[in-house]
Amino acid sequence: MADRRRHRLAQRRKTIGLSQERLAEVLGVDRSTVVRWERAETDPQPWHRPRLAAALKLPIEELADLLADVGQAPSQPDERLGYVLRNPGRVDLIAVAHLRERVQRLDERYDHTPSTLLLAEAGQLHGQAVFLRQHAGNGPVQRELVAAVAESATLMGQLVWDASQRRDHVTSATYFDQAISAAQETRDPVTEANALLRKSYLALYGTKQPQRWPCPDHPRRHRQPHRQSRHCRPRPTAPG
Repeated sequence: MADRRRHRLAQRRKTIGLSQERLAEVLGVDRSTVVRWERAETDPQPWHRPRLAAALKLPIEELADLLADVGQAPSQPDERLGYVLRNPGRVDLIAVAHLRERVQRLDERYDHTPSTLLLAEAGQLHGQAVFLRQHAGNGPVQRELVAAVAESATLMGQLVWDASQRRDHVTSATYFDQAISAAQETRDPVTEANALLRKSYLALYGTKQPQRWPCPDHPRRHRQPHRQSRHCRPRPTAPG
């Protein structure tokens, strides 16, 4: 029998960083209840739906669409992303979530990988986010793509500055401005503040060509306050 579930509902939960256990805790239900909702075995009761929509950061009408969308498992993420890049009018939340996950993985490699080795892939992902945003209609997909642009532009601004040995302030500032604008559009003050902070370091330290971000707090940590700040150290550079 085909595996028919509410895949988009589950993907939305994952996109905003909620486990099934955490979502159940927020809603005051058992985890098994959330599991049955995502498996399309039961429907949320009317009194659960406003809180579920709020937890998933969706209007109630869009939640209704996710609940009504019961189908087979989607194709593999890389395949899906490739498909929507060839058919941008069909971009969906699953493809955008995968795109954002790839940006996040690059961001996590930043501390221990030379920026020159990350720049090409980061630029490709940023270009894909911008391209898909131009073709997405209004609604949750558009909002998620704007968020992807904000995240990828922030990373690109940092990578360009590092890879240019802190000389290309103009290009870096352009990326940070793009991130700030996108974060304002999605009303994401954390991402906006992070991009503003990084841009401020261009003005404060860029002309001095520092060998590392200023101590004691690495500015990339301001975007992810839940992580513990590490000791400042020189950024790795490519050999040769």
